[in-house]
Amino acid sequence: MSQPNQTSTSTRSRSRRLAALVFVMALIAAACSGSDDAISLGDDGLSAPVEAGSVDAAESSGERVNFTYEGFDGEQLELAEFGDRPVVLNFFASWCPTCIAELPDFQTVSQTFANDVQFLGLSVQDQPELSLQLLAETGVTFPTGLDTPGDVFAQFGGLGMPTTVFISADGEVTNVHTGVLTEESLTDAINENLFP
Repeated sequence: MSQPNQTSTSTRSRSRRLAALVFVMALIAAACSGSDDAISLGDDGLSAPVEAGSVDAAESSGERVNFTYEGFDGEQLELAEFGDRPVVLNFFASWCPTCIAELPDFQTVSQTFANDVQFLGLSVQDQPELSLQLLAETGVTFPTGLDTPGDVFAQFGGLGMPTTVFISADGEVTNVHTGVLTEESLTDAINENLFP
């Protein structure tokens, strides 16, 4: 008599654990994919202009957006070191399949705009060795660094991965895009947001 109850209880317990696991995996997949259902920032469901004043260091005084990040060698670096060039800031991680998919296109476009735009990639909440391995596998050669705690990502209002921030030559954030960018869509976004 007690065996059917134990089996039934065990089955219900496993079913609950499985349902919880499926739910968590769905949340992770949605956050990483940048799908319209998961993230809604602008009219297109993926991107929205951001006022420069909404980012920490950019205020009405005309001060440029700036932040500190860590290089893979442990050195503390600043965005300001790139001078007055427009910047494409890409947040990526080795645990995000869509980030991995877009990195080769970012490398290609970074070479196309090498004389006009500074690219910077920041690894978010990832192990440095895994990030370095990913960069090597995807052929990325533009400057990269670490945002291990996700503080810089949060500063720009990051909601999902991958996220790309477009910063004008004046140091103003012109757009924050969450979701995959292809070579074509990234090129279009640069022309629209950095060279209107």
